[in-house]
Amino acid sequence: MKIAACYIRVSTDDQTEYSPDSQLRAIRDYAKTHDYYLPEEYVFTDEGISGRTVAKRPAFNRMIGVARQKPKPFEAILLWKFSRFARNRSDAIVYKRLLRDDCGIDVISISENLGEDRGTALILESMFEAMDEYYSINLSTEVKRSMLLKAERGEVLGPAPFGYKNENKTFVIDEEAAPFVRMIFDELEAGTPAMRIAKKLNDLGARTKFGNPFDARAVVYTARNPAYVGMVRWSKNGQKSNGETYRRIPQPDDDLIVTRGTHPPIISRAQFDRVNEKLNDRARLLARGSRECASREYALHGLVRCSNCGATLTYASAKEPALQCHKYAKSQCSVSHHVSLKILDRAVLDALKKATQTMAFAIVPSRTVQEESDRIALARILESEHRRLEKARDAFELGIDTAEEFRQRKDEITKAIRQTEARLSTFDSRQVDREQYRRRILDVISVLEDPTASPHAQNQALRTIIERITFHRATCSVDLIFHA
Repeated sequence: MKIAACYIRVSTDDQTEYSPDSQLRAIRDYAKTHDYYLPEEYVFTDEGISGRTVAKRPAFNRMIGVARQKPKPFEAILLWKFSRFARNRSDAIVYKRLLRDDCGIDVISISENLGEDRGTALILESMFEAMDEYYSINLSTEVKRSMLLKAERGEVLGPAPFGYKNENKTFVIDEEAAPFVRMIFDELEAGTPAMRIAKKLNDLGARTKFGNPFDARAVVYTARNPAYVGMVRWSKNGQKSNGETYRRIPQPDDDLIVTRGTHPPIISRAQFDRVNEKLNDRARLLARGSRECASREYALHGLVRCSNCGATLTYASAKEPALQCHKYAKSQCSVSHHVSLKILDRAVLDALKKATQTMAFAIVPSRTVQEESDRIALARILESEHRRLEKARDAFELGIDTAEEFRQRKDEITKAIRQTEARLSTFDSRQVDREQYRRRILDVISVLEDPTASPHAQNQALRTIIERITFHRATCSVDLIFHA
């Protein structure tokens, strides 16, 4: 009995195709009558995903990764139709050739009989691929034309924005979320910063339509959305409208259609215009100062982390140079870590000097690119060997292998697992000469204390020894993690 995998895909644009369960049932029936064993781990399914490209099909890509393992894990990939594999001829040709020529794995459609003659089968399969691609291109054209007509009529074209619900193919006001929308516009009109509004929304238990906490970007995106004055916005090319941030003013876009919708407004047009003009004024102000902010350099750039959420502390606009947790700035962290750079520089320097005195270094292993690549490869080999062991057990339990064959395979695989584990252990068993490392820290300290050294040079010196620095706001202290 040969081992097989199967690939199942159901898109959102074809209502006539089999459901995933129906496809799997038909494939299992085919496998049973054609002497294939289909393990559960080799059933790969992508639901609600187009076949026009493989880039966004996680199960498909996982299947290809498994198929390329040595030795090959299965003999064939079973499909309900070739269109499930790909609706793009280029992808179909590339991946079928990879599977058949490089991996020795056949791709079989259980409902499209190609016959026994290889020449005829090649012609038929090419015809199926061409027909599938034509179907995909034609469907895409028809869908875009239909969407354009709906947009021009002001009909609903997608999910309801925050503050609305989809009912009977239109937006109706969500009475629980709409007050938060009104609050956003009222607060922005009063001059409240978007970050502060996001924090207030999160404290009140509000969440975006995706269930995430609000941040400044989500607040401004809401304020830029014309849906709240009863309009429908749609892009002909399928791209999101640009510029819903404080730092950019939305630019004219010929691909963008904005028409009167059929749904009720939450905000008056007058207030919408006033708020967006304030956002544009803010964007112009930030644009003037953005280059100056971006050019600032400091010794601890990119090295300091928040003790509450682990995010990086970044430069904060203030009267004196200071850092702040960048997630707190987006209302995604609940604890402020605002700290003066002068205080933080002193704390890090003192911690470095203390480390040279106590010789207490927390050091994480450091590896070259080649070493890290070798470690990852060994980890994958180890994972593959464990899968081989599981398959050997399955083959024994199904009666495919005898007890003696299973014992021999088990001994062989177990030996390989032990050897791989031993090789992996060498990557984490290296010892560090602490006296030599102490001298490295002293060299870095000398750069930090050199008044002629630039902030960039000091940052580069710190990076030769520092993996990360954790800042604790409550105690105004730092933890240093070194790398070898």
